[in-house]
Parts: sequence; C-alpha cells; structure tokens
Amino acid sequence: MFRLQNIIKSIAVIFLTAVLFSCSKKIEEVNRLYQDNETIPISETEDFKLTYTLSGNKALILTAPLMVDYSNLKDFSYQYFPDKIKIVLINNNNNERTVIKADKAFLYKNPDLAELIGHVKITGADGSSLQTGHLYWDGINRHIFGEEQTTLQQNDEFITGIGFDSSLDFKNVRLNKINGVLKIKDSL
Repeated sequence: MFRLQNIIKSIAVIFLTAVLFSCSKKIEEVNRLYQDNETIPISETEDFKLTYTLSGNKALILTAPLMVDYSNLKDFSYQYFPDKIKIVLINNNNNERTVIKADKAFLYKNPDLAELIGHVKITGADGSSLQTGHLYWDGINRHIFGEEQTTLQQNDEFITGIGFDSSLDFKNVRLNKINGVLKIKDSL
C-alpha cells in the first residue's frame, strides 16, 4: 500500500510539473508575441464619445462609432478612428461651434497632430465651410493644412485650390493654385 501511495504521489508531482512548465512556456510565448508585434491595440471602444473641457467649459466633443487605441506603442502612439469621426469645437465666449467630419482619422500623441482622411468637411459657426480629401490639424498651434484639392465656401464665394493652410477659425485661409468665383467691390 505504501508503495502504491508513493507511485501516485510521484505521478501527481510529474503531472503538476508538466502543467507548470507548459503554462510558463505559454506565458513566455504570449510575451514574445506581444514584444515582436507591438501593433496590437491596447483597447477598442465602440460608440466612442469624448468631451474635453477647459476651465469647466466644454471645448471639444469627439464622437465616432469605433476607436482603436494604439497608445501602448513606444515610438509612435496614436488612436485610430476607422469608421467616421465628428469633432465639435465650442467657443464658449460667444457660443460658436465649428464642426469637423471625416471618413476616418488618426490622432497622434507626439506630435499633437490629427490626420483626417476622406470627405473631410469643416463647417464654421458663420456657415463657411472647407472641403477636402485629406488634412492635418496641428493641435498645438490650432492650425490646419493639406495638399489635396480643397473647396472653400464663404458667403457667396466658392474658391477651389490645390493645397491650403488656415487657422481653425478660417480667419487666415491661404489656398494654392486657386480658381473660383469671387465678389469684387466696384470702387467707381
């Protein structure tokens, strides 16, 4: 009987050792895969909504059906919005709102830059709008720019160009290679 108990204990120890070694191998394999492939997102969020405040006032509302977060990447962290994005900028001084929409977007952490791609449209509080296929938004300098065909509509003026540079409030817009219909005051 004593010999049978020793054999059972030995089998149990061998089995437990095999299980522990197989688990440690799996953990090592998972860690290796994660280190080799840093493009695994840290999270995915459906029906994403972010409200950013300054001094207790809403300053920005960002909504999207899906946000994929790669902020775990060491060298170049970002958030990806693969299926539409809407950003509402709120100026609480005079309750103005600027609305930005795009098919997809990347928000890069360093530098503080957003890249909007596909049917990008910015509509200002005064009704003016800018449409393009691709633009960059410099968050630090509140500055937007792009290299693709762009249409700017202000009042009854429609101006197109290839490439643009602007402040976010459209007060200083510069289009390259322009054409369009402009109103010119008659000084006579």
